[in-house]
Amino acid sequence: MITYIKKRLENITLQDIKIEDTVILLDTSRSMLRKFSPGRTSRLEIAIQATKRFIKTKFMIDPKDRVSLVSFGKNVRKLTNYTYDENEIFRSLKKIQISGRGNLLKAIAFSLQTSVQEMRKIGGKVHRIFIITDNKLNTEQTKIDKIIKIAKGLGVYIDICQLGRVSNEKEEILKRMAQTTKGEYGYFKNTKALINAGAEFASKKEIKTSTDFYAPEKKDKTPPLVSEIALPLRRPSLMEIRLMMSRPMGGEDKCAICHSIKAPLTDADFYTEGRYCPNCDRPIHLSCSAMWAKKSEFKENIFRCPFCFFLLRLPKSAQKIIESIDLETSDVKILEDIDLKKTNMIEIHETNIEQIDASCSYCYNIFLGDYKVFKCGNCESYYHEPCLKKMYNEMKACRFCGAEISS
Repeated sequence: MITYIKKRLENITLQDIKIEDTVILLDTSRSMLRKFSPGRTSRLEIAIQATKRFIKTKFMIDPKDRVSLVSFGKNVRKLTNYTYDENEIFRSLKKIQISGRGNLLKAIAFSLQTSVQEMRKIGGKVHRIFIITDNKLNTEQTKIDKIIKIAKGLGVYIDICQLGRVSNEKEEILKRMAQTTKGEYGYFKNTKALINAGAEFASKKEIKTSTDFYAPEKKDKTPPLVSEIALPLRRPSLMEIRLMMSRPMGGEDKCAICHSIKAPLTDADFYTEGRYCPNCDRPIHLSCSAMWAKKSEFKENIFRCPFCFFLLRLPKSAQKIIESIDLETSDVKILEDIDLKKTNMIEIHETNIEQIDASCSYCYNIFLGDYKVFKCGNCESYYHEPCLKKMYNEMKACRFCGAEISS
């Protein structure tokens, strides 16, 4: 493997190489349990071996690169945040759960949002999505085409490793996705070729032009992030419901917004109305998410998670709840009934701003000393002064922990 890596790098200059953040999308739909011919090993087991080969080779090429692991079947699940820790990623592979049929649209939308969060923190990196799948997926061509355009506009490369070859329309979608984003596409019919492909896909992208959408010269452009990459709140799985039922009385999850098991608006318990943010996995009632959306930046049916800032899509059932809420009276009273935490925003002395090892929890940009900086007294997340003012006008609460800001 070392000889292979040296050959891949010998013709690439240092100017061409940038640090890379890669989201690995591993297909965990039911079809991945089928045997991968020849042999008796399942497609998923072979895909996991290819994933490990990719990670080992990636970190050997450049230990500054990072990888985030995401599985997608019926639901999309983040198994690890971006990390340099090979062992952490390998351990996370044990968390894989097989479910339903892979939803490619949700998986790519999730990965793009993950990439954008990192782009806003610090620029100058290459962002990639590496998909390993047998292509037995749910695909909506019109929506897939939109999301491909978004990935291309953001400069995100999409590489695709397909197990086996099926000559159909779905294969053409995968090929087009890789070609449009200047990524790589490959299909593999035998175990050895597929595992070795993990190392081949890990090689660096040769970058000679800027792919950083949030670079200073592009600051006046509007990022192409709208409803196309917003994700629905995740329903509890059957296993999660069983775990809640096995707990003592009152063992259901509590909503992270209202801090209650029962929803204040509908009096429904978490079994009925509970959902989870697909990114930070915080539990939220549907009606509470509707109330939060209406009080913050609700436009059509899109809002952001109040804790991790992920773009979410409100279901029609929750939109009906919104229609019955009077913003000036009813929901204000409800918010008063909920025992929300309160917080004060503490100004950071200008001499200490350079020591902050974090980014703004509102805009995700690092602190350069051009604005005053404030820290939430409850969760210790940081904000630029303009971001704090905008956030206060929107919801009067800390975006990260949801605590109400004392005036």
